[in-house]
This record gives sequence, structure tokens and C-alpha cells, in this order.
Amino acid sequence: MTGTHPRQQLRAAFVQRLAGVTAAGDRVHSGRLMPIEEPELPAIIVHTRDTEEVQSRSISGWNGYEQRRCTVSVICVAQSFDDIDTDLDSMAADVEAALQSWIIPGFESAEIGPHSTSSEDPEFDGSLSTGAITLKFPVTYLTPFRDGPNPYVIDGDDPLGQSGAYPGGRITPDGQTGETCPVAEATLFANQEEL
Repeated sequence: MTGTHPRQQLRAAFVQRLAGVTAAGDRVHSGRLMPIEEPELPAIIVHTRDTEEVQSRSISGWNGYEQRRCTVSVICVAQSFDDIDTDLDSMAADVEAALQSWIIPGFESAEIGPHSTSSEDPEFDGSLSTGAITLKFPVTYLTPFRDGPNPYVIDGDDPLGQSGAYPGGRITPDGQTGETCPVAEATLFANQEEL
């Protein structure tokens, strides 16, 4: 059974953080695609459908980390008989304030970058208008990469040898065992004077 993907964890964390801090109250949904009816408004929808990018990987390649960037979209939806833009801007301000100095649980090293905001033209039903504003937050986080020992390294006799990068460390590409150092008599000295 596979674990929970970091995107799902991020969505859940955003939903929990935003519940009760805007005019939407607890009507904060993760990844909802179904239309929101009038009694459910105002509301917030959180999703991560934008492209996720791998920024970098640890040099070792094994038992390391991958740095990824994922865009979390927070969509505020509201209805108004008066000024829909003011209502949406108020919700957006509450969202920004809630996320401004937030440390994401489970992603303590993550960084939330500068966000972008876009709004849709409101729809009118008589004097009632419905509109939405989307805030996109790029989140850069770390996730384990190749979480396990390097299968190409056989333990050496000492810590340096076990790394597979020094004399004594042995590698097994294609099942063949060989010394990492091509010079059989090579010795690792403690200082330069002995070289």
C-alpha cells in the first residue's frame, strides 16, 4: 500500500489552517469539483492541480531528498447583494493573513513563496452576484528520494570503505564486485606530508 502523497498532505494542512478564519467559516473543501449551491456560500476550495516541478535532488542519489515546488490554489467563492469585490477581497485578506507566517505541519522546512491573485467576472442573478477569487501559493518542500540503502554498494571494512567512494569500498554494477580505486596498493593517508 502506498503512502499519502505530499500534495494530499498539503491540501489537508491548508484546509485545516483556513477553517474558521474567513467569512466561509468551516466551509473549506479539498479538491471539490462539484458546484457549490447558494446555501453553502461563502466557501473556499483548495486544490493542487497545477504542475508540480522537481527543483533538485540530493547529490548522493540514495537515502536523500528531492526538492519540489507545488502550487496550492485557494479559491474563495462568495455571493453578494451589495459589492461582491469587497466581499472577495475581505476573504482574500483573511487567507493571506492566515498563511503569512505559517509553518506547515509536517513540512517544517517548506517555504511558501509570493502568491499571485486572479479573479473571475461575477455572475448575476437579479440583484444577487456570485464571484470567485483565486490565490495561488507556490510551496517549495522536501520529500524523501530513493529512501533506502544504495543497492550498488557492499559494505567495506571501515566507515570510509562502506561509503563506496574510497579504497576498500566495493561497488557491484551488474552484479560484478570490484575495487573503487583502480590502484591496488593505494593508501588513504591522514595528511598531505605522507603522500
